[in-house]
Formats: sequence, structure tokens, C-alpha cells
Amino acid sequence: MVSSDYYIADNSDMENKKLEAARNHYMNGDYQSALNLYLSLVNANISYKLYHRIAKCYYKMGDMKNAEENFRRSVNLEKGENPSYMYLGNIAYKNEDIRNAIYYWACAFAYKPDDDTVCLNLATSYFTCGMKFQSIFYYEKYLKYAQDRGKSYNTVKQSIDEYSKIGNDFLQKAKLSVLRKDNKSAIEFLTFAYKNLPTNYDINLLLGTAYLAENDNMHAMIYLKQAYCINKKSIEVLQMLTSVFINLGDYTAAYCTLRRILPLVINNQEEYLNTMQVIKELNSTFDEQSYLGHKEWGDNYFRENNFHFALFEYENCLLLNDNLQTEIKDRIEQLKLFINPEAHIVKSYMTKADNLYKEGDVKNANKYFTKVMLFSPPESQEYKFAKAKITNV
Repeated sequence: MVSSDYYIADNSDMENKKLEAARNHYMNGDYQSALNLYLSLVNANISYKLYHRIAKCYYKMGDMKNAEENFRRSVNLEKGENPSYMYLGNIAYKNEDIRNAIYYWACAFAYKPDDDTVCLNLATSYFTCGMKFQSIFYYEKYLKYAQDRGKSYNTVKQSIDEYSKIGNDFLQKAKLSVLRKDNKSAIEFLTFAYKNLPTNYDINLLLGTAYLAENDNMHAMIYLKQAYCINKKSIEVLQMLTSVFINLGDYTAAYCTLRRILPLVINNQEEYLNTMQVIKELNSTFDEQSYLGHKEWGDNYFRENNFHFALFEYENCLLLNDNLQTEIKDRIEQLKLFINPEAHIVKSYMTKADNLYKEGDVKNANKYFTKVMLFSPPESQEYKFAKAKITNV
């Protein structure tokens, strides 16, 4: 009887040598030689990193069609932390496809919010689209995370500081008009204030209040929704939004807003019971298909890259129909990462830092605590906890 030994050859050493040679060619600017080596590895080692490297070679050579194709292959294999999103955004922007550029850069921001280039790209693109709220939102992120405090940083900071001064000046004038009960002048001053400081909570709240007093419910809704996006724990904003939606005859939106109020008044028995009563009354006015209008609004806002309002509408869908968890849960999680990836990162880094600290690895724990402080607001509990934990080593 003849026996044969079968084995699979281990080519990992050869592949590693090719990867190293390709990296050296790329670093030396010989992108064609690097590309040839990377392409020779495709059949043996399919990975998102390999497609990303192939795409970068095409990108450097100016072949945007093949670059885009391979960046897309890369993100199809890894939709999370993938640097290909940044390049896909660049390519879309070069093609004057601003909508997709913003989407891809938002994907990049979702896993690496301290990338100042991504923040600046998003801010500039939103500004080009006339979306001031989103533009200032990302300009502020850029100023927070900028590594290079050079000419670009100083130009942006000077502009933001100037906007802030003008906005606050008009805000003070508006507050005086409110005290004089001069609602029309208040709206005029607040409109100027908003143009300069669209992410300011007080400006959005006062504009919403002023328009509500004028029975202009459509304008009131816009500014109150933006105030809610800035501060989701404001009972005042949610109560006014409820009134606006009822005035507009949008009872499903009113119901959803009251559902948001409920956990905020849980310690106030009278308020809680009153809110529950109205929720029950509104609940009888719609059925399981009533979420469809909000789904359509969410889809429209998503296509327009208005991620704050898209999240608001998709969350409404879940409040109206619990069975939609499977259908839109991923979209909601994606939007939360687009808007506030820091919350997810802080939670992850805090866990890593705490574990390292307990193990006695103070030096590495300090690195994560420092990151927690970078991504957290100074007034937050996470920031204060991390600051207190950092130890000199």
C-alpha cells in the first residue's frame, strides 16, 4: 500500500516580504511597483487592508476610477474602522458629489473623531451646502482636535471667535427685546444671532419660543428641534415641541415627544401622571402604520445629510412601533456615531483604562484616561473621573 503525505505550503514569509517590499516602493514614490506587488497578493490574501493599499496606489497615480473601486471593496469587507472612507470622501468631493463626500467623511469621523482633517472637510462641505448648524458643529470639532495650530487653525478660530462675538451681541439685544415683550424685534435680533451662532442652545430656544408666540409653528418646530438636538434633557423644549406638533395636527410626533418627556419627569408624580394621560389619549389616534410618515422624513433628512433631524425621525419610528428594531436599529446606531462618536469611544476607553489601572499598569492606564479627557466635555463625570485617576509615573 502506497501512502502519500499531503501538506499546505506556508507562504506567509513570502507574502510578508512582498508586503514589506511594496511598502518600501510606496514610501519611495514608486506606486506602480507597489501596486504590482499588492495585486500579486490578492488571490492569496484578501483583506480590507490589502484593497485599501491597492486603492491608495491608484489614488496616488491619479487613477480615481480604480481607486474608488478598490476603496469600495475595502469598506465592503470592513464597514467599521476603515481609513478608506476618508479617501472615498475625497474622490466624491473631487467629482463635485458633495452629498456622498459628506456621508463618507461622516463615516470616517464616526470611528476617528479627532481627525482634524475630516472635521475641517465636513465643516467646509456643510458650509458650501448652506447648512450652518452642521457647519459650525464640525468647525468647533476641528478647533478642539486640531494638531497643527498653524494658518488654517488660526483662520478658522478667528472666524469662529468673530461669529461668536456678533452672535452673543445680538443675543443680548434679543433678550432685552424679550423683557420689553417686543417679540418681533426679538425675532429679528435672534435671526442675526442664529446666523452667527447656529449651535447655541439659548438662541434656538428663544427663536422657537418667539415663533410659537407668533403662531408660526413651522419655524418654531425647526428651532425647537435644533434646541433639542443640543440639549436632549430639556423638559421646556420638549413641552413646547409637543404644543407645536399638536398645533400642526401632527399627533404622532406629539406622542413621541411626550414619550421623551416621560423619563425626565419620573420623580415628579403629578407631572408624570399628567404626561401619561395625554400619551394614552394620543395613542388611540394612530395605528401600527402611522410611523411611515416619520420614516419618510427620516429617509429624506438622511439623504440631505441632516443627520440630527434624521435621528430624531427614526427614533420617532421606534417610539411608534417597537417591531421596527430590526429594520432601523443599525441606521439609528450609525447616526449616533455620526453625531457623537465620542460617547462610544469614551465608554470603551474608560473600561480599558480602569482595567489597566486595577492591574497596576498605571502608565498605559494614563494614556486611556488622557484620551477620555480629550473626548469628554470638561463638565462631564467621565472627564472629572479620568482627571482624578491620572497618576504621575
